[in-house]
Amino acid sequence: MRGEAKAEASPGRWRRIVDAALLGEEDATALGLCRVAIVLVFTLSMLAHVGSVAEYFSDESMVFGPYARKASRSAWAPELYPSIFYYVTDPTWVRAIFTVGLLAHVTWLLGLYTRLSSLIAWLVWISMVGRNPLLYSMPDQWHGALAFYVMLLPTGRGFSLDARWRKKGRPAPVWCRRLLQLQLAVLYVGAGVSKTGATWRETGEALYYAAASPYNRHFLINGWLAYLQPWVLRPATFAALIWEVAFGPFVLLHWLREATGWRYIPPLRWLFLGFGVAMHLGIQLLLYVVWFSPLTVAAYTCFLRPDEARRAIDGVARRLPRRRAAS
Repeated sequence: MRGEAKAEASPGRWRRIVDAALLGEEDATALGLCRVAIVLVFTLSMLAHVGSVAEYFSDESMVFGPYARKASRSAWAPELYPSIFYYVTDPTWVRAIFTVGLLAHVTWLLGLYTRLSSLIAWLVWISMVGRNPLLYSMPDQWHGALAFYVMLLPTGRGFSLDARWRKKGRPAPVWCRRLLQLQLAVLYVGAGVSKTGATWRETGEALYYAAASPYNRHFLINGWLAYLQPWVLRPATFAALIWEVAFGPFVLLHWLREATGWRYIPPLRWLFLGFGVAMHLGIQLLLYVVWFSPLTVAAYTCFLRPDEARRAIDGVARRLPRRRAAS
């Protein structure tokens, strides 16, 4: 009898583990907060184009007409990045479409008509990249990938005006956050395994050369960098490489720990994410990466559980009235 009961309980236990890891549902607040963090960076990136929209994407651009298509074909492949701005070339209309895209980003951020807003925002973004690919680089591919995911996922179900005003709030599948976590793991592990040069794996000089390069650097501090190389930059180079490659196993262990509650799996989440935040702050301070670091750190919010996201939102909401009263 006891063996039969154990056999019957085992499938139920594994079902609960699979639900907790992937197939179950959870409060959509965490997914909504992730949307807000990521789309906020998208919106700031869009605002950085203001004042130069016609010069980048219309016939006022140095690269226009058939030359724009040729640039796109050589850099990105037009079938992957089609562009509205191949067909709408008048500067006034280009500015108008950009304005629509910017407003769509704002409503996407607020979670108002989230599906429609995200689709419009994504179409305008890929049109910008397709029209002037020479303006963008690898970090903007990361922007495009995250925009595609956040557009498809039901991020408007929580922490949104759709949920508050339009009664669209409901639970979201657990796998939505897992997908974003997996994408971060692919990003980091792919970066780590591709770093096969001697400056990464033998001499530990990669960070020094990156920070000293006139192409990347913000500041001319090569003397300080040379002084710090043996004591700071060399260990940091090896630590960053190990951390990137280990991010994939960390994500798998994190899923297993959250799904099973097994406490003998060490709680690595804050250690890994804390290292990542520190690393990206250093990158942002020393190197010209524009929105890559802010966007990646914003994506870390996908590791927050719904209860943690709710506490964070409530904590900010409690502080706002105090500041208003103090002012």
